[in-house]
Amino acid sequence: MATIGTIAGDRISKPFPDIFYEEPEPEDRLQQFPYMWKVIDALYHRYKDRTDVFATGGGFIFYNPANGNQRVAPDFLIAFDVDADYIQKNLPNFLIWVIGKAPDFVIEVASESTAANDLGHKRDLYSRLGITEYWRFDGTDGKYYGQPIAGERLIDGVYQSCELHIEPDGSIMGHSELLDLDFYWNGRVFDVLDPATGKSIDRGDVEREARLAAETRAEAERQTRLAAETRERELLETIERLRRQQTNQ
Repeated sequence: MATIGTIAGDRISKPFPDIFYEEPEPEDRLQQFPYMWKVIDALYHRYKDRTDVFATGGGFIFYNPANGNQRVAPDFLIAFDVDADYIQKNLPNFLIWVIGKAPDFVIEVASESTAANDLGHKRDLYSRLGITEYWRFDGTDGKYYGQPIAGERLIDGVYQSCELHIEPDGSIMGHSELLDLDFYWNGRVFDVLDPATGKSIDRGDVEREARLAAETRAEAERQTRLAAETRERELLETIERLRRQQTNQ
């Protein structure tokens, strides 16, 4: 059975099938979100104040103005050099022919019901649409995708794998040339690192580090103040002792 929907901004009503490609079952979403949240939240907040960057973890990419059924829903996308305010206010979904370009970056997160689609149809579609980087994350340590992290960069119309590095502790890291960020997996959680510092860009981690740094500075200042007060007290005691010695002579 199909439902009728309107493609935003185009004044066209098209029959949208209730199911037109695999969507995660509810239990798959529960499996995905713990792994998705930290990476997607970090990336969203990195770009949310940029007026020339649109980042979202919901909605569809529509790519055929004549056929509303031709759409795809990545778990997360980023588009550079666009009018982010216009997209946010006027387009509940990403219409390529209105925006003038495809997204530059997409993420998919593995689930049992969507993995084959992510590795097959979606990958082929993203390359045809010209999406520069396609990254996949598998929180089952590679059960569904074959590896926990996989990134691909579009070169001459063909996706080429981004190099991955295995650290001495067994963690895996891959660098996004487009974002200039490192994606990281330690066997338990994914993270996004600043390659210049090697530290997480996650808001919670950044805030905790800032709070710890502030507490460390405050403690150092307290210790300095106590030391100064101790020296002052010892100096006053020495002066008083000398004064008494002089008085007794």
